[in-house]
Amino acid sequence: MPTLKERIKSILLRDDILSASDLARAIEEQETTGGELSKILVRMDLIDEEQLAFLLSEGLHLPVINIARLKIDPAVVNSLPIDILKKYNILPVSRIGDNLSLAMVDPLNIFAIDNVKALTGLTITPIIGRLKDIASAIDQYTTPKSGESFDKILRDIKDAEDVELVHEGDEKPDFKEIENITQEAPIIRLTNMIVRQAVAAKASDVFIEPLEKHLRIRYRIDGVLREIDRMSKVLHFPIVSRIKVVSSLDISEHRLPQDGRFKSVLEGGKEVDFRVSILPTVYGEKIVLRVLDKNQGRVDIEKLGFEPGPLARLKESCARPHGLILVCGPTGSGKTTTLYSILKHIDSPGKNIVTVEDPVEYQMKGLNQVNIRYDVGLTFTATLRSILRQDPDVIMIGEVRDSETLDVGVKAALTGHLVVSSLHTTTASGSVVRMVNMGIEPFLICSAVNCIVAQRLLRRICLNCKEEVQITETLYKKMNIGKILPGKDPTFFRGKGCSQCLKTGFAGRVGIHEVLPMTLALKKLILSRSGEIQIKAEGRREGMRTMREDALAKAAKGFTSLEEVVRVTAQDEI
Repeated sequence: MPTLKERIKSILLRDDILSASDLARAIEEQETTGGELSKILVRMDLIDEEQLAFLLSEGLHLPVINIARLKIDPAVVNSLPIDILKKYNILPVSRIGDNLSLAMVDPLNIFAIDNVKALTGLTITPIIGRLKDIASAIDQYTTPKSGESFDKILRDIKDAEDVELVHEGDEKPDFKEIENITQEAPIIRLTNMIVRQAVAAKASDVFIEPLEKHLRIRYRIDGVLREIDRMSKVLHFPIVSRIKVVSSLDISEHRLPQDGRFKSVLEGGKEVDFRVSILPTVYGEKIVLRVLDKNQGRVDIEKLGFEPGPLARLKESCARPHGLILVCGPTGSGKTTTLYSILKHIDSPGKNIVTVEDPVEYQMKGLNQVNIRYDVGLTFTATLRSILRQDPDVIMIGEVRDSETLDVGVKAALTGHLVVSSLHTTTASGSVVRMVNMGIEPFLICSAVNCIVAQRLLRRICLNCKEEVQITETLYKKMNIGKILPGKDPTFFRGKGCSQCLKTGFAGRVGIHEVLPMTLALKKLILSRSGEIQIKAEGRREGMRTMREDALAKAAKGFTSLEEVVRVTAQDEI
């Protein structure tokens, strides 16, 4: 069967639309630059858009639609965001059941079709439309909405005479002029749009990344990175400068990493904090914004996903008058939320609770919170020594980053204080080995530590498209489901994918945990400097459920899928 390129060549020569020499010239251009022959013909002014539409129609056996003669339901057009319509030059023209007819300038653009399919959850039937007809219809049918799109703001930036974009390779810029640029309305609106959309999408992080020829915007949603948009590289410098200005950072420094934070007030007066990290890369400065949602409604130890047994062990450790409680896991595993949930659980008017953090992520009433400032010498160690002279009952250390901080925390736990902190390790049993490696003597660990919690976050199955799934006997045995969930015949589920979850099958997250209380048998193993495997085995004998086991229990309850369990947790070796 002839290819599309061969069919187009045949039609062009058959109908005398252009000469053999012009066709040969276009083919040579395609071989040099790449791309589709049809678009190259238009770019070289060898055919017009009308002829292109009919070429594609005959070559692909798809109809050409005259959009101007149609009466299209505005609700169908507005079922897709206006920036998507303009980005791909597409227009929804009708919907019958689960089928959406989509007018396209380029019906071979599978990226556009897949994107629309993900946004709508419908089957897409492409038809061919002329570019000018589609552009005119978009302007005619799209209704004004609150807020703006990236495309509109970018057009405003391009058209604004008072905004001069700084291109890579220009001479050393005037930093006063740069500061003036960051105050211009289009740049402010573009930066605000990136921030607002991140909060609306419930993203935990925003990535503004310079590539070789583009500026990429990505959000981390439910623990997974998603690309949101790509912009012109010339926008990189103004956006970075704007974020530096609002974060009170040095706009003239491009060689060293910088950290800061800023606050944004959204619609309804909602305040959201953003932690800023700037890192120099080969293509320019990369920015990562951590979204710090200060909504305290979710800071509740009962709502973090703990099973009844582990939760009871954790509460028992919290009820002790002194000792150390460690929450462990990698970045983004929800450690800070768990720490604040513990503080909220034990908080009372009769307790003096002090926190030392870098930075303060949740501002809670009744707590004395200290923000670390290395620039003036306010380090974790110096702050902790001062806190101990303030007669505290409970101390929270945001993160143990070095042996000196851990040493002060352990000594505070030994001298009658309840200390809660986080540590970057993978498992609860591995945290003991890590503390020994950081120079804490085993007998001090036995005396100071109440319990260790390790955790991860799993994506929840979307309730709108949740469906039962059958698993094979091989997978059942490989994951030891019969051993981990004895006496049960569990039913597992998955998310089929729908418009509400953008075809991912997931919406939200749930925590999985392993809680290791410090028992007499464990203390004996630690004193003998036993390894992680021995400590983990003893913990399991005494009732500790590992994260893989907890994840499978969550999957059996329909909270998550087996694929997500395998993605996040490792198989237990013992």
